[in-house]
Amino acid sequence: MPSHKTLKSVVASLAQSFTSLMNYRGDDYVMGHIVHAAWSTGATYFRVDLLSGATDASALLVPEVRDSVARYVEWFPDIVRRSNSSVDFVTAAELIVTVDPTIRRPVAAARFLESPFTCTVRVTDDRGKAYVHEIKDWWYPEKMPPQEKKRWWHLW
Repeated sequence: MPSHKTLKSVVASLAQSFTSLMNYRGDDYVMGHIVHAAWSTGATYFRVDLLSGATDASALLVPEVRDSVARYVEWFPDIVRRSNSSVDFVTAAELIVTVDPTIRRPVAAARFLESPFTCTVRVTDDRGKAYVHEIKDWWYPEKMPPQEKKRWWHLW
């Protein structure tokens, strides 16, 4: 019998998966594409409705990120079902990623810079209960813009 309770694990699983090393597109991890786009454009935020696939017009949604997000939207009902819940219980579901491109620090073990990010997955059920999982961490793009290499190279 489907359970509301397992929606808690759904939000944790989705947030961890989206920010993981398994989420790779093109020539970098999806989080790397997001940080690179934030550095290039100054954009700090995007939001995706996991039920409809609707997104905002954020500059962080570069093609590789859009492709990844589309897969998560496609997989969402199956992830809910496999958790022994039902998408019929879900009235709202969103993925929100924020990045602070103004903060950058060198990564000690590599010649990269990283910025802080937050990834939040929020699901609201048909009883009005919100299930939220948030990951706060740092990420670096594999491809550092040339101006950044010149700016930070002296630190290594």
